[in-house]
Amino acid sequence: MQLTVPQLDFWAIAPVLAMTLTGCAVLVADLFAPPRRGHTFLALISLIGLAITAALSLAIWDYNQPAAFAGTVAADNFGQFFNLLFVLIVAVTVLLSHEQLERDEFHPGEYYTLLLFSAAGMMLMAGAGDLIMVFLGLELLSISLYILAGFSRRRLESEEASIKYLLLGSFATGFLLYGIALVYGSTGSTNLGCVAQALGNRSQFASAACPTALGASAGVPAMLLAGIGLLIVGLGFKAAVAPFHLWTPDVYEGSPTAVTAYMSVAAKAAAFAAILRVFLIAFPSLVSDWSGMLAVIAIMTMVVGNTVAIAQQNIKRLLAYSSIAHAGYILVAVVAATSLGVQSVLFYTLAYTLMNLGAFAVVILLGRRGEENVMLADYAGIGYRQPFLGLAMTVFMLSLAGIPPTAGFFGKFYIFSAAMQAGQYGLAVLGILASVISVYYYLRVIYLMYMVEPSRDLGAPAPAPWATAAAGIAVVGVVLLGLFPQVILDWTLASIGFMG
Repeated sequence: MQLTVPQLDFWAIAPVLAMTLTGCAVLVADLFAPPRRGHTFLALISLIGLAITAALSLAIWDYNQPAAFAGTVAADNFGQFFNLLFVLIVAVTVLLSHEQLERDEFHPGEYYTLLLFSAAGMMLMAGAGDLIMVFLGLELLSISLYILAGFSRRRLESEEASIKYLLLGSFATGFLLYGIALVYGSTGSTNLGCVAQALGNRSQFASAACPTALGASAGVPAMLLAGIGLLIVGLGFKAAVAPFHLWTPDVYEGSPTAVTAYMSVAAKAAAFAAILRVFLIAFPSLVSDWSGMLAVIAIMTMVVGNTVAIAQQNIKRLLAYSSIAHAGYILVAVVAATSLGVQSVLFYTLAYTLMNLGAFAVVILLGRRGEENVMLADYAGIGYRQPFLGLAMTVFMLSLAGIPPTAGFFGKFYIFSAAMQAGQYGLAVLGILASVISVYYYLRVIYLMYMVEPSRDLGAPAPAPWATAAAGIAVVGVVLLGLFPQVILDWTLASIGFMG
């Protein structure tokens, strides 16, 4: 048997290498960081590394190497879009975390390193050409998030959040691995392109040594459908869709607020990037089989997220259930399985990133040492006492509710348009009704900020220029995305070449 060594195309994974090396650099620099201003020094190193990563992603735009490293990595515009999105998420999280690290006395070296390593895992998921690479990226992301969730070691809630996330995440990983095993047993490969060819579809992502295609008369093996179902469970857990969402409220509430902000958008974006890769590359011929399952999950997710959010009195739990509902909206576009559907997933993921990180930035800015002020009653009168925070939160709540002309409105418009274009009229109508329900609890926050007198004096917040800058970036992004949505939609069109 002759052993073939795959060609090492390091240019295809240059952004991942840059992100990983930045994490290593931060870990080493932590040994030499000045004692009092070490968190600032390490934050600057992280931001410089993120800038380099973004530059490399732009440099290899249109590189289009669909089967690098023997088909395990796909370096295409789809992956570069998500790489740039992950850079944005981590950069804003670094800004959000700066004052909280100092206020809560977290150790910055490990914190920034875990952020950067988790981002490297997300990049591997978005650029995966093989189910094994999806698993490796997911584990690198998950292990980092398990630790970050418990980073506030003095709070029992944070430790509880970490343990819950670890235990439930381990079960979800088991389902994912079992699904990969069943797909391999059915098709003879874990390469996405080879799986597609085994099902009778030609694919540019296939490696050089794909097994023989399944016989046309054999039909679709039940074992393969079971494997697809288990893949949905594993990836659905990370995307926080119902009924795999039960960990979300407790983990979001117990984790440090900056970590909650990060995992609410980062893990979701990575999960949907992997879902699009796996289902639209490996299983396009089985869309009638898996789209039905995803449609049911999307309905459950939108209904559960929006209805339970109404009863929440804690802003972090409210945003947790809001996050679940938004995962349902994105899943509607995945069910459409069209070019417009994929474009709307990319557009909405970017819009959701900006508005959700911005909302958590306001939560962080209202916090104090030892007191997070996360109850909705704490937001009474904020619009007058803290005009910038009140205005910023208003923009984010309106965008999350889908009120025009915000980014959230256009994101939902594209999603439901894609569903109707694909003939999913019932799903689109249910999504619109669920979105109408969400208006209540988003407007309740605005009502409290401007129409209710505060029950207690929270005092002036401590100066937090880094987190304020993050909130400002998010506000500007949401407004610009709402005013010029076509610019981003055109960009997403250049990112979906993998659909042919």
